[in-house]
Amino acid sequence: MNNVAPNNLAGRMGKEIRAKPEKNKDDADKRASAVYVLNNELKAILNLTRPPARLNTAQTAAYLGFKPHDIPVLAARGFLKPLGDPMPNSDKYYARARVLERLDDEEWLSLATAALSQHWQKKNARKAKKRNGRTQSARN
Repeated sequence: MNNVAPNNLAGRMGKEIRAKPEKNKDDADKRASAVYVLNNELKAILNLTRPPARLNTAQTAAYLGFKPHDIPVLAARGFLKPLGDPMPNSDKYYARARVLERLDDEEWLSLATAALSQHWQKKNARKAKKRNGRTQSARN
């Protein structure tokens, strides 16, 4: 085998990772085996043979194996698209078909995970820079 990183992630880390244009897939009813279960209500929804057509942020996160606070980041980066045209401060819902499509798309999951990692690295770097700036100015 060659020593190239899968999906060339090493080369993409230098620039912001965004979703690729969507491709049609017919494997919409497949489910992930490992999910983050937050409460009994989510357990009940995840065990349904046919989940609801609209999934809220927590349900979407549970199906995809992310945490609820990661879903707005993925939506902002273009990995997920909320239904309709919701106001910025309103609840967001996601289409069941699109969410279930993503479960077996290894490339999408890999890019989404890398984008989240990049997001939190940048956010933590901004916090550290701000903290260091205050510390240095307080000493002077």
